[in-house]
Amino acid sequence: MFQSASVSRLPLQRVVWRRACQKYNVLRSGASLERSVVILRAEWVLPIAREPIEQGEVVVQNGVIVDVRRRSGTRGGADVYDFGEAIILPGLVNVHTHLELTLLRGAVEDLPFFEWIRRLVDLKDILTEPEWRDSALWGALEAAASGITTVADSTDSGASAHALIQVGLRGRVYQEVFAVSPEDSPQKTLRALEDQLHWLHRVTRGTLVEVGVAPHSLYTVRPAVMRALREYTQQNGYPVCIHAAESEEEVALLREGTGKFAQMYEQRGIPWEVAGKHPIDLLHEQGWLGGNTLLVHAVQTDSRHTDLFSRTGVALAHCPQSNAKLYNGVAPLSEWLAQGVTVGLGTDSVVSNNTLDLFTEMRSAVMLQRARWGVDSCLTARRAVELATAGGARALGLEQHVGTLEPGKAADLCVVSLEGMHTFPNHDPYAAIVFSARASDVVMTMVAGKVVYQRGEYPLLRESVQNLRERLRRSARRLREALSRYEPG
Repeated sequence: MFQSASVSRLPLQRVVWRRACQKYNVLRSGASLERSVVILRAEWVLPIAREPIEQGEVVVQNGVIVDVRRRSGTRGGADVYDFGEAIILPGLVNVHTHLELTLLRGAVEDLPFFEWIRRLVDLKDILTEPEWRDSALWGALEAAASGITTVADSTDSGASAHALIQVGLRGRVYQEVFAVSPEDSPQKTLRALEDQLHWLHRVTRGTLVEVGVAPHSLYTVRPAVMRALREYTQQNGYPVCIHAAESEEEVALLREGTGKFAQMYEQRGIPWEVAGKHPIDLLHEQGWLGGNTLLVHAVQTDSRHTDLFSRTGVALAHCPQSNAKLYNGVAPLSEWLAQGVTVGLGTDSVVSNNTLDLFTEMRSAVMLQRARWGVDSCLTARRAVELATAGGARALGLEQHVGTLEPGKAADLCVVSLEGMHTFPNHDPYAAIVFSARASDVVMTMVAGKVVYQRGEYPLLRESVQNLRERLRRSARRLREALSRYEPG
């Protein structure tokens, strides 16, 4: 519960009542915070755009930040909430995930990438539409509880749009496109895509959620369809997200027509056009590399591709834990940053990572780069926090609205407690965030001035978390029964 800075001299009964009222205002009526002037205080404030502020405060009015400063005695009629031993920082930006897959957490383990993705495709066919919705909603709740305020989600079912709106998060939902079969003509694929986009626009109208298009990858979308999608997204101004150069199998298929993907397509009688080029070179040739495109993973790339990323302005979603868990390697993040490439951090789905914890993602990013590049790694704790906030905002083209704590920007922020044994004492707030903190240390998450999460409660959610948990428990039981009978196709 928030501790008010203005009640310490009141009689005990009035203190309890005042705090209860303030708890009600914060937890039960997000709109009240959006309209009133609120001062949030903590031991540290990390604006990101400037140096950390010890004993700082953030002033919020009408859902917008109006000041970021050292603690002041001036209240001016504002409601003051003092978090004490904590850090206030911009809301985290998760530039890549798949919320609808949350139900499959732990269902596909210890498999190399090709075997992993085949199992995942089979399991997705088991889920029902209500299960997609519940799965995405649980993922959105986890994101909010982890200090994430903006989510870039690639979705097959579209369920994540509803989920983000229900929880009150900001986001972008990229409608995924798959076109493996020769029967998936450009015309047929575009008709289906337009129908789904029309529905997504209707669902997200007037919310904080935007719509984009995600041709899944060059190994799951036929070349003719990719060309049609490029023309369609350009004409309609859609932001784009593409999985690219994630695995060696992908590179082998596109460059040489060999490897496990090539063998699978041959066994299934699916002809595939061999491009004879690296995935990144092929995307560049097709005109995908640019400021409106987000490439995910890019693990299998070299310095030539880094130069290409820098020159074209394409943004990259770096998912270090997913890359490592699926045996795909360590992406050259340090090289990207040294060349000024726009990069944000993503968790990927919990099927390949198991959590939506961007704190461990920051830590993994730093550790893996130092392990690979040694002292030549340019990734400090401060740089990692920047990637998870301002970097993610830039990668999504949202840097004018979120990513830093500055006057005029949306009041998207989170509060991280430093009261745990593992975070105390601390001497550097950036180091505390990256090397000590974890998602469970988040005590409050705010989006556009509205509290969307505080200590286990979700003020904007209209259904019971416990009821949702029970439905997911039944679905998980059904899924385990299906897994016990599973035979790879």
